[in-house]
Amino acid sequence: MENNFFLIQDIVNSYYTQNNVYIDHLKISNDFMAMLKKDFNDEEFIDLLICTGYIPDLYPSDSSQETLYSKLIEVLVCEWAQRIGLKSKFVKQKSSYEDVTIFLDNNAIVCDAKSFRLGRSQKAPNVKDFLKLEDIRKWLSRYDKKLGGLVTYPCRHEWSTSSDAYQYCTTKDAPTLMLPYKYLAFLLKYKNKYSITDLKSLWDYKRLFPSTLTKNIPGGNKVGYWNVINNEIKRITHVSQNEFNQFFNYAENLITKCIQANLEILTEKKNKIIENITTQVNSVNDINVLKKEIIQYKIASETDYLNSLISRIYTFRIDEAT
Repeated sequence: MENNFFLIQDIVNSYYTQNNVYIDHLKISNDFMAMLKKDFNDEEFIDLLICTGYIPDLYPSDSSQETLYSKLIEVLVCEWAQRIGLKSKFVKQKSSYEDVTIFLDNNAIVCDAKSFRLGRSQKAPNVKDFLKLEDIRKWLSRYDKKLGGLVTYPCRHEWSTSSDAYQYCTTKDAPTLMLPYKYLAFLLKYKNKYSITDLKSLWDYKRLFPSTLTKNIPGGNKVGYWNVINNEIKRITHVSQNEFNQFFNYAENLITKCIQANLEILTEKKNKIIENITTQVNSVNDINVLKKEIIQYKIASETDYLNSLISRIYTFRIDEAT
């Protein structure tokens, strides 16, 4: 699986190393989906899905590379839905539309497929970047038959105890399910143990969440949300607690390996910069004190951003997961 940690990144990079004047996102997306169907069996796709959604930290913010990368994550979600037996399509027009439309027994589910950087400045995304219920309501209004919304996002981008996100995602007028990609992988792993129609109950918020989970409930609303969702998923899929735990332990181990692989790339880039600076300065015939000062200055100025990324990833994705 390690060979596929950077599959999507490699695909994106391939188009930006060919001096392409025009990047056809739709063609690339269709080609990517065809490749997934041809080259990935369900087990391989599950592993790919578990570790998905991490925008490369070295991409410039709001760059075209970032846009294409995020689009291919949407394709993954679309392919996931089809593999578990649902109809789905990724949406071509982006303005005021969901990323992926999924149909369960002809009922629409509007999906916002999220991608985030590992080295973002906070552990979890800003709620405004994560979910806007008014968007979910607007998207759902286009369909006569609908179940609700779905927000998918990369693992370890989570709030510690409480968040407006759990409150928004237990609101009954626009029931919106939030699931990290490892949960999508779980539903694919056990797709033969449940009826696809039974997934409707995940949007039965009158039963699941009789009361909206506000931020001030004892113990925080994170625990309350996941207790309900986990129990419902176990009920639907007919898996034991042991099967449930085994899968998510496997997923967490794989995610850790993926994050560490990302850290290795950043660390290697940092070390190459240090090596190049040292070589350049040492080639100058000057006094040793000046050499050392120049080396220290250039190392600090050219690796500070990478040090910050590495530190944040350790803090938010490794240390707090143990």
